[in-house]
Amino acid sequence: MNLKSAVSRFQFRFNKDTKGEYRNFKPVKEDVDAMNCILTELNNRDENALEKNNLVAKLLIYQYTQNIRHYGTTVLSDFNLANIDLCKVLEYPLESVFKSFHNDLHNNQLNKLIDNSDVNDSIDKKVADIRGGKEVVEEFVLSKYDGIENYIIHLESERITEEQQINVVKDLRDYKKAFTFENTKSKLKGMIANYCNKYN
Repeated sequence: MNLKSAVSRFQFRFNKDTKGEYRNFKPVKEDVDAMNCILTELNNRDENALEKNNLVAKLLIYQYTQNIRHYGTTVLSDFNLANIDLCKVLEYPLESVFKSFHNDLHNNQLNKLIDNSDVNDSIDKKVADIRGGKEVVEEFVLSKYDGIENYIIHLESERITEEQQINVVKDLRDYKKAFTFENTKSKLKGMIANYCNKYN
């Protein structure tokens, strides 16, 4: 029995009677064979789809793993969420993906400025808390630095200097010159072409 004859079998079995009502029937061997044929065909299609789309399978499982890590879940039914997230990416126009990547490349440099500022704010808070008695420093830490004042000097030495901040801004300027949108897009296209040639 093939898929076409199996489907025909059920079309025949599910026909309405002369009154327009569905008939009751007791399954026979031919019905069971038809059902098994359909289930086998569906299983084979799933296996073939997996074999032909190995890279998509890896990408989907990777996205699923990221979702599990991000949302802290272990529920397999959340696989649909990974599918939705991945579909959003795959449906996004390629030119927009290039632009988004280019923006993130440059924004990472800007984020360094924010991170540097956060470091200094954190040092300011820690020093203020120590001086104000809100934070007690362990004796074994103080013994390493010969007392509280030297420990505070050590903390201050970890501060991001204005010169370091200026260098980040200079690096960003140089980065923008070196990694123009067209240059970045061209490099990405070359990398993608190499990847496709390797895995096709």
